[in-house]
Amino acid sequence: MSAVPAKVIVPALLSSFAVSYLFFDLARNRKLFGGTVPRTLTKEWLLETEKKFDEGWAREASEVPVVINPISRQNYRLVEI
Repeated sequence: MSAVPAKVIVPALLSSFAVSYLFFDLARNRKLFGGTVPRTLTKEWLLETEKKFDEGWAREASEVPVVINPISRQNYRLVEI
């Protein structure tokens, strides 16, 4: 008897995910409500930001700066001062 609600709940849940993804895509990627990508987001800006992150950033808990977001860089290296 518990299989009957599952036949209704699972499709409703999946369809709600599909509808929410559709609205997200329309608003975020296809700019349904207008807007543009800022002109400051250039290739040069990205390269400078990555370089700054790789140089290290001081932490409050340590005197030694570490690379920001080491998980995405997969290196876990400490930056020499």
